[in-house]
Amino acid sequence: MEKQIYSYMLSIGLRPNCCGYKYIFDLAKMHVAGIKILPLKLFGYEMLSKKYSKSICSIDKNIQNCISKAWLEGDVDLLYREFGNTIDIDKGKPTAKQLIMHICEKIA
Repeated sequence: MEKQIYSYMLSIGLRPNCCGYKYIFDLAKMHVAGIKILPLKLFGYEMLSKKYSKSICSIDKNIQNCISKAWLEGDVDLLYREFGNTIDIDKGKPTAKQLIMHICEKIA
């Protein structure tokens, strides 16, 4: 399962050198394992906050930066094919929740 999550995340342009990558990976792994992570700021980010000794705000910002970097540097055509109507129209990219749920659906 971890290898599938890792491979899919790489395929959509998320890079392990981004701080938010490990948070997205952990959240996807927890969700697939049946651990309740939604709503993210209440459950998922709280668990990561304890695990990594980081603030919830910091975790959220790092995840957003990782997503932004993938959208700026990744294959835009592939990203729009993969995410289609899940992309936030105002921001031009998916929210953290949309991205994580999409990853989980793809590897399930």
